[in-house]
Amino acid sequence: MATQGKKEELTWMHVIVRVFLNSTTHPIEYAKVLIQLGHEPLSPYKSRTVFGREAFYYPSVFSYISYIKKRDGFSGCYRGLTPKLAANIVSGVAFQRVTESIKFKELDGEVNIEELTVKERTQRFLQNTTRESAGRAAAILASQPFHVIAVRCMAEFVGEDGNYMGVTTAVGIIYREQGIKGFFCGLIPRLLCDLAALWLGKTLAHVINNYLVEDRDLKQYVSASMNFLASAMTYPLQVVSNCMAVSGSGLVAGSPPNMPIYGGWLDCYRHLRQVRGLKRGSSMLWRAYTGPTIMLDGGLAIPSSDMFAAPLTS
Repeated sequence: MATQGKKEELTWMHVIVRVFLNSTTHPIEYAKVLIQLGHEPLSPYKSRTVFGREAFYYPSVFSYISYIKKRDGFSGCYRGLTPKLAANIVSGVAFQRVTESIKFKELDGEVNIEELTVKERTQRFLQNTTRESAGRAAAILASQPFHVIAVRCMAEFVGEDGNYMGVTTAVGIIYREQGIKGFFCGLIPRLLCDLAALWLGKTLAHVINNYLVEDRDLKQYVSASMNFLASAMTYPLQVVSNCMAVSGSGLVAGSPPNMPIYGGWLDCYRHLRQVRGLKRGSSMLWRAYTGPTIMLDGGLAIPSSDMFAAPLTS
């Protein structure tokens, strides 16, 4: 009983820590979501790449946050925080419950990994990753409705729609306009993103640590590096998921001309790849401008709409 009570205490401590961290970093996540949706209210500036070539860059995410604060005040930087915290709490509890319910006999007790054979390590790797996959899938499935509400609350910044004023109101709007399926918009790419990153990162780390690296301290850095690499490779699916959570919702941010109404997440992926938007928000500081540019007076420039206006005739 004491052990069970300690586990429950650790679970809730983990949830509290997650809530605190998510509350603290929410303005950054908020700006990142708006960038992923393609909303760029700040003008690009001209700079140079590391190779000396002229290029345009958007202001950093911190400049974006300053813009949000200037327009909506300090509290405006926390738009969508309540449903986001609800999503994180539901996600954490679901993950904990599912992973605790899956038992593998081979994983019972403390084991020194270094004393196991490669075959035994591989078996433990597969069992651990399978269990974690089940937990993550359950967490995403359970939290997706709150995730959709959070993204749409943030997306209202674009058009100041004012519809999603609270979680209860948002639930009513989504159910009335889109039914149950509206709560799971963007679910498939979000699932694929998380599970693909998990398996890719864990598999690469397992192979490198067991066949290429012998130093125990270095193995820890390998695991962290491979997880980072896997997250970077699957990041485009995160952008697709958040775009799908808004597309067709009736919000200004999810309607033409700001965003096409996609027929499905694959349609969204193809369009974002075409417009070079799959990496939106992946960088916090050096955010490259990927729109059209022209050569003007021997230098690089961004075309304006009046450049294409028909000349006046007498």
